[in-house]
Amino acid sequence: MIFRGFPIILFLLCAGATHADKVQSVIDQAMTGLTVKISSDPYSRTIERMLIGYDADGQPKVGIAYREIESFKPITGIVIVYKTADGYILHEAVFPDIKKIRKAKDRKQVLSILKQFKGITFNPHVEKSAVDGLTGAPRYGIKTSGYLNHMARRIAIEMEASLNGPN
Repeated sequence: MIFRGFPIILFLLCAGATHADKVQSVIDQAMTGLTVKISSDPYSRTIERMLIGYDADGQPKVGIAYREIESFKPITGIVIVYKTADGYILHEAVFPDIKKIRKAKDRKQVLSILKQFKGITFNPHVEKSAVDGLTGAPRYGIKTSGYLNHMARRIAIEMEASLNGPN
């Protein structure tokens, strides 16, 4: 009797590990060579976790935030922001577990949102989204865009607040 639920438990453990591996892979790639400071879990009501990468001089260079986003299926949205001499750049937003959305048409629709979240310079103090409205976007797209914009802005503000290096 005990072993009846074993395959289900094993599947759930593997699925959770795969999700964590995909998120960690994105983080590792963006934070290569940096000292990383990780927020508490959760960072806030709207952000699951935030990480800031510092260079050897203790200056913030890369910020990452992620959260689960409700779409056709719940997926993880990750935003990567770079700090440059000219300001903040929303480097990109990714959905590492996009394959949870099985229908190719739905997956393509969700991925189309990400095209606008790549290489955008923004000012976190301006009451304006890094990426402005998505014309013709479905309700999931508008909500997702709001979350991604919010995470980018919060990352930049947190990076600015930590200019004295990791504590």
